[in-house]
Amino acid sequence: ARPISDYLEDDSVNGLKERRALAGTFVRSALKMVFTDNFVHSDLHPGNVFVREEKTKRNETKYMITFLDAGIATSLQPNDRKNLRDLFKAVVLNDGYTAGALMIERARFERCSSIPGGKEKFASGVQFHDRRKQGLTLGAVRIGTLLAKVLDLCRLYQVEIDPAMSSIVISMMVLEGLGRSLDPDLNLIKSAIPFLMGKV
Repeated sequence: ARPISDYLEDDSVNGLKERRALAGTFVRSALKMVFTDNFVHSDLHPGNVFVREEKTKRNETKYMITFLDAGIATSLQPNDRKNLRDLFKAVVLNDGYTAGALMIERARFERCSSIPGGKEKFASGVQFHDRRKQGLTLGAVRIGTLLAKVLDLCRLYQVEIDPAMSSIVISMMVLEGLGRSLDPDLNLIKSAIPFLMGKV
C-alpha cells in the first residue's frame, strides 16, 4: 500500500491517467464511509489515506482505499444523518429550499419560526448555484463550502444540529479537496446517487 500523496506527485501522462482511475474509487469509499457506515474520520489528510493496487484477471488495476488512524471519529444521530443526506442530495439535484425546510422541521430546537419570515429566509438561504450546465464535477462544485454556508445559516437562525456536523463538514472539505486533486472532472452525480438513494 502507498500513501495517496504519492499519486498526487506524479504529473506524467501515466500519472494523470492513474489519478483519474483512482478518483472514482476514492470518492465512492468516502461516500460509503459517511452515508452507509455513518462513520466519519475526523483527522483526514493525505498521510492517513493509503491505496492498495491489485491486478485483475484482465490485467487491469483495481484500487482499494484504506483510511488510517481513525482514533478521532464521529457519527451522526438518525435525524442529522437524514439532514446531511438531504443536504448532499440538494447539492446534486439543486434543490436546497426543500432541504432547508426539512432541517427546520426536524430540528430539536429552532428559533427561526418565531422570527417573521425566518423559515422562508432560512430555507431560501440553503439554495445553491446551478452548476449542472457546466457538469456537476468536483471542479465545478464546492460541497464543503456549501455545507459550511448551511452551518452558518443554522447559527444565524438558531436551528440546532448535531455538533458532530461541524466535524463532518471539515472532513467533507478534505475528502472533496483530495478528490478534486485526483480528478477535477469526476462526475459527482454518478458517484453520489447510489449513496443518496440508499442503493449502497
